[in-house]
Amino acid sequence: MTRRAAVIGAGLAGLACARLLRRAGHYVEVFDRERLIGGRIATTRIGLTSFDHGAQYLTARSVGFRAYLDELADTGYAARWLPRAASGQVAGQILPWYVGTPAMSAIMRPLVEGVRVHNGKAVHTIARQDRGWHIWFEDETVAGPFHAVAIAVPAPDARLLLGRLEFLIEPLQHVRMAPCWSVMVNLDEACLPDQDVFSDMSEVIRWAARNGTKPGRRSRGDQIVIHAGQAWSRETSDAEPDLVAEELWEELTRLLGLSQCHPRQISAHLWNHGLVERSLGESCVFSSLHMVGLAGDWCLGRLAEHAFESGSALARAMINAMD
Repeated sequence: MTRRAAVIGAGLAGLACARLLRRAGHYVEVFDRERLIGGRIATTRIGLTSFDHGAQYLTARSVGFRAYLDELADTGYAARWLPRAASGQVAGQILPWYVGTPAMSAIMRPLVEGVRVHNGKAVHTIARQDRGWHIWFEDETVAGPFHAVAIAVPAPDARLLLGRLEFLIEPLQHVRMAPCWSVMVNLDEACLPDQDVFSDMSEVIRWAARNGTKPGRRSRGDQIVIHAGQAWSRETSDAEPDLVAEELWEELTRLLGLSQCHPRQISAHLWNHGLVERSLGESCVFSSLHMVGLAGDWCLGRLAEHAFESGSALARAMINAMD
C-alpha cells in the first residue's frame, strides 16, 4: 500500500531516507528551511566563485555508501581528489577521498529523483491528529496528513520539533554537537605553499585547503576554505562574521607566511551544529507506534557516511512499519 511520508531536512540523511521510501513505492515530500538542498554538504558562491564551505570530501567504509559513491563516480557526479601534501606527494588517505563534481552539492542530485522537495519551509511544529501527522511552518502554512514523519536535522533542532514526545527526546540528551566557522577566501594569484591541504594547524585552525584543486573546478588564483577549531568556534559563535573572517585569515597568513597576499573577496559562515562531539551510538531512532523517527550523522558519528547510513536505516524501519 502506498503511504504518504514527510521528511524534515534535505541534508544527506534526509534525502537518503527519502530515496529509499520513494523506491519502496511511497509518496514522499521533503521540507527544508534553507533555499538549497544539501545541509552541510554544501556549496556557496562569493561573486562568481564557488566554494565547498561544508564537508570537504567523502570516504566510505560501509558497503552501502561505497556503492553510492561508485554510482556517483560512474555518472560523473563525483571523482577522486588527490591533493598534494607538504612533500609534494598525494596527501595520506587511509580511504580514497571523493568530492562532488563540479561542486560538493552534486553529491545530492541522484537522491532527489522522484522526490518532491520544498525549500524555504522552516518547520515550527509537528502534531499527530486523527488522520495522521500534520506539519506547521513558520510562514503559518500547514502540510499533511502524513502517515509517517522522518526528522533528519541536527539533534538540537530535532529536540525543538518533538514537542511532547519525551520518549524520543530523552535519547538526544546524550548527543553533543559543536559549531564550526568556515571562511572562504578568494585570491587573484596563487599564494599558498606548494601544498593543497593543511590540517590541525593550530588551536584556531583545524583545516585549510585549496578549493580549486578539486576535480571539475575551474578558477584562477587561489580559492581557500578555512575551518576553525571546535573550541575556538564555540567561544566566538556570537561574533560578527566579518571579524571572524579577518581573524582566521590573519592566523593562516601568520602560520604560512603569507603577509604579501591580500584577498579579493573573503566571507565567513557559521555552521551552528557543524561537528558531532558525542554521537547517539545507534543508527536511528524510530517509534512504530507513533510512526515518527530521527536520523542524522549524530546518530552514528561525524562523517557524511554516518548521515547516509542513518537516513537509510530510518527509511528501512519506516518501510517495514508501513507494509
